[in-house]
Amino acid sequence: MIFIETDSNPEEWLLMPLRWDSVQERNDWAHGNAELLWRLHKKRPKRRDVRALAVRLDMLAEGIPGTIPAQQVFLYAPDPRGLPQAFYALYFPAEGDRMESLMTAVQANEASPVRPVEVDMFSTDRLGQGLRSLRYWKTQDNELAVSLNFAWRLERFGFDLSVRTVAFDPGWLAAHLDECDDFIRTLWVRDLEEAQQDS
Repeated sequence: MIFIETDSNPEEWLLMPLRWDSVQERNDWAHGNAELLWRLHKKRPKRRDVRALAVRLDMLAEGIPGTIPAQQVFLYAPDPRGLPQAFYALYFPAEGDRMESLMTAVQANEASPVRPVEVDMFSTDRLGQGLRSLRYWKTQDNELAVSLNFAWRLERFGFDLSVRTVAFDPGWLAAHLDECDDFIRTLWVRDLEEAQQDS
């Protein structure tokens, strides 16, 4: 089993657990992180602001697990007044041609009626050479949406790794694209079994 690690800025990026022992545990996580994020922006945040962010975090923590394929979820929360942006990390056995698999993982061949899927090479020091794509489509409400997708083949582990986010405000994603790319560059993979043997 592998685990995706990051040394990204903890003032903006949160690792969201996908399993909870109780609703209270989930609520406590949401409130604790909401208070932390607000205190990093304001020494004395208003209680209603902390509560509002806690509700948004709790909503994500309740709604994401089991509905969107992911083994790990990271939340980007640069502004405590907004809804954090979820990034989904999913790994799966590496099979078949490397490039074909990565193209599938970044949705390169999926329908993109608004404009062609933009696919580029994307390398990081820790994960190596992979792919990155932007895919645009219209929602059922005829709103423009965009997904930002990354993928790598991790030969050492025998897995392909996909990290993606979906934004229903393409302008927001365009404005934060550099920050998203920078976050991806902070990721690395750890083998949990090896870590346990070393400890």
